Amino acid sequence: MLRIVAGVVLLLGLRCNSFAQQAPEGLFDRFLERMEGEQRRLPDYVCSQTIERIGRASADRELQRIDTFRVDVAVTGDRELYGRPGAKEFYGKSLAEVIGSGFVSTGRFALFTRQILNTSKTMYKYQGLNERPGKPAHEYDFDVDPAGSNYMLRSGNAEAKTGYQGSFWIHADSLDLLRVEVQAFDIPEHLGLSEAKTTLIYGRMSIGSESILLPVQTTASVITTDGLENVNRILVNGCRRFQTESTLSFAAPEIEIAPKRHEVLTLPSGAILELSLEEGLNLSSATVGQPVRASLSRDLRLGEKMLVPQGTVVRGQVVQVEKRAIPYPTYQIGLTFDALELGGESVPLNATLAETSPVAGLIQQTRKLNPTFQAGGRPRMEVLVRKVQTGEGYLEWDARKGQIPPGLKMKWRITGEK
Repeated sequence: MLRIVAGVVLLLGLRCNSFAQQAPEGLFDRFLERMEGEQRRLPDYVCSQTIERIGRASADRELQRIDTFRVDVAVTGDRELYGRPGAKEFYGKSLAEVIGSGFVSTGRFALFTRQILNTSKTMYKYQGLNERPGKPAHEYDFDVDPAGSNYMLRSGNAEAKTGYQGSFWIHADSLDLLRVEVQAFDIPEHLGLSEAKTTLIYGRMSIGSESILLPVQTTASVITTDGLENVNRILVNGCRRFQTESTLSFAAPEIEIAPKRHEVLTLPSGAILELSLEEGLNLSSATVGQPVRASLSRDLRLGEKMLVPQGTVVRGQVVQVEKRAIPYPTYQIGLTFDALELGGESVPLNATLAETSPVAGLIQQTRKLNPTFQAGGRPRMEVLVRKVQTGEGYLEWDARKGQIPPGLKMKWRITGEK
């Protein structure tokens, strides 16, 4: 299995300072003016991102898909917030913390175009009019030394600011930013990285009635000093305004009797939720962040008191999809369930997978990864959780079986309030 470099954050900023060659008169000033106008029109917004992660152990091997996950990213002010696709809430932690492992690239989705006008420590060199990508474009090279850089690399618990250089292209007619290529230089040795680079391709997307210039495709890659390469390929779609609902009232408040407060449901730590998966999970197309849905197959009770009735919907998502080829094709699937749909409200849930029923395709997890078969040739999983982590569960599944079937029975132990 590929060892993957932990999260990398890239923050960029550019500003014209001087030119080594003569650009067309007024070109760069007109470009800056246009970009500043774009920033003034740019609303706070949410877009969906699909992030494909690929990697290889060395340059002489083929790149292999590691996983794909989807998130919503909200850009408000100078912040990027990440959340589950379609959800109205966002995670209270970084995307790297949410994903938990592997190379993840953040901080460049919208903030690049906001920061491109904000620094005065960049040297530019005009390279002439050419075609890139497939359009007539003016090319500029740029160079930012570490002292003026906003380029942050993070590997594991180590991080450092580095200098960066690269090129960008401006459409000859519209003066839209088309493409940016960035590469770090003088990377500190303690990061264990020999190369870090990013390419951003810009395009116009509709947000409400506005046509806004955004990076619609991004490719970010890092190579470690021992030759491991990890790549993120990011596609953006489905952008919309980021809005919150609020009501202002200046009228005198009416005096009324306060209604009785709803009792807050407290789920007892250690209690078992018996769940049945409502829809099958196709392993070949499953992605990190993909929603999953189950229902309670037995009432949850505390003594004689019923807390949650049978049939209650429980929502979660896929947190890991990893394919392995040895000793035979298998998938490791990570799941989490984090909410109960009860009485029209969503009740936060924190539970860890404790047990699952035997079913064809489910493999016994042992240190040697040797499956144990019952009579009839059906594998039974006796030790289920490979990674003991609060709030998650991991299944080893025979890739030849195709999918995790609907109706899979699971027991999840409540581990406290979320």
